[in-house]
Amino acid sequence: MKELHVISIIGLIYAIILSLVTFIFFRDYTLYAVLGSAVSLFNHSTAIHAAKGELKTERLVLNIAQRYVFYLIIVVYVYFDTKDLDMQIVSNSFIFLVLGFFATKIGVFLYYTPLIKKPKTEIIEKRGEENHDVSD
Repeated sequence: MKELHVISIIGLIYAIILSLVTFIFFRDYTLYAVLGSAVSLFNHSTAIHAAKGELKTERLVLNIAQRYVFYLIIVVYVYFDTKDLDMQIVSNSFIFLVLGFFATKIGVFLYYTPLIKKPKTEIIEKRGEENHDVSD
């Protein structure tokens, strides 16, 4: 369970950096980056909550449906907010929204890099011994 919270923290750091960079360089699109990050991190926290304790099918299905409803609501909001604007602004808005949606995914990818999560040497040594036995 500790791994999931570390992934959330890494995702939060990514969301903060994305929001700051967007605010500094693309001030008009900051709202969409923040909305995407917030929905992504909220969905991750609800998934952690749904996975705690006894796993029930109804609870997991409800969580998955809730995730996609939240994503759909945000996408529809961005669409209606930008539908009367130029197509370049609409596409940039959705790009920043998707960058925000990637907050949890970036947290997962960064967490499993060797810089953050060190591989266990015992497992590597056992794999090495098994490879020597097979090659004889």
